[in-house]
Amino acid sequence: MIKMENPKKKDAFMRLRTAGGHLKAIERMLEEDQYCADILLQLHAVIASLKKISDIILENHLETCIREAIQRGEEDLIVRELKTFMKYKA
Repeated sequence: MIKMENPKKKDAFMRLRTAGGHLKAIERMLEEDQYCADILLQLHAVIASLKKISDIILENHLETCIREAIQRGEEDLIVRELKTFMKYKA
């Protein structure tokens, strides 16, 4: 297992905390029966934050684990993992 590079890990954690803050805001907004469009805007912010976190983690994986698998000549593993990632990358 390869650890995530520190700057990327720090960025991912920061974005995760931000997304958590947005989720808490959405809970409050729902409890207070706030305007639906405002709630949707907050939801969009959470989705965008989670997508960026996913991008950071995928980039790190490609730069570390996949690179090492290439160096070891593990073509089958690489193809399997890339197919898996393609399912979640949209």
